Amino acid sequence: MDISELALRAQEAWLHCLAAGGFPQISAGDGFAVSTGLHSNPENGAVIAPSILDNPHELDALLVWLREKAAPASVLVTGPLESEATARLIDRGLEPERTGNNMGRLLAGFGPDTAGPPVSGWQISEVTDVQALRQNHRVYADDGWWEEPGELDRRVEIAVRLGFGPGRPIRHWTAYSQGASVGAATSFEFDDAVLLVHCCVATRWRRHGIGTALTRVRLAAAACQGAVHAVLFPSPDGYHLHHALGFDLAPVRPNRLFYLR
Repeated sequence: MDISELALRAQEAWLHCLAAGGFPQISAGDGFAVSTGLHSNPENGAVIAPSILDNPHELDALLVWLREKAAPASVLVTGPLESEATARLIDRGLEPERTGNNMGRLLAGFGPDTAGPPVSGWQISEVTDVQALRQNHRVYADDGWWEEPGELDRRVEIAVRLGFGPGRPIRHWTAYSQGASVGAATSFEFDDAVLLVHCCVATRWRRHGIGTALTRVRLAAAACQGAVHAVLFPSPDGYHLHHALGFDLAPVRPNRLFYLR
């Protein structure tokens, strides 16, 4: 399994998912751009083929459109670039990703009985309605993930628009303790793989195994839907959790993902 190539496929699939969700978008030659308007690189961006660099006006049309949205964005190139082509992107104000890492593993052996036993004091439920979705997203908001005014409402609106639940590509889970949401996680299934998107545990509930349980639930659910690979973009804390669950670390493919600040 090529972990870093799988991570690029995941990011490309996510931008296609946003485009299919009907968010503002533009196409130009061998590329397209889409924007949700959120202040987040993964939620706004473009997918371009290396060949678009032979038609600079098409590339510039996508970049001008993204800049007009006034939100951070990412630009993903679907294949390797020559050094001259990379320099042209940098000259246009794009910052190449060269130092990050991805993690991945095969899902062989995962199934319903590998999600882990229930633990006294809390339980995990999949989100299947809008009220539960808001409780789920509140975990991130309360942890300070989102600081823009009205961002919680906007993210709930976007999640509803994209769809979620069993049998859908996007799925959310919430960990509860005495009716209060104390942990949240999201997965995105694409092709034969699953991207572990977000995972957050309320501060006072950390080091209780909730993050591990949320990850096991997502892996088991994806395996049951036919996924054979899992991938994620780890935080420093996330590295240790996922390494313990059999994930391997791999450096990003340099000069394939760029950031438009």
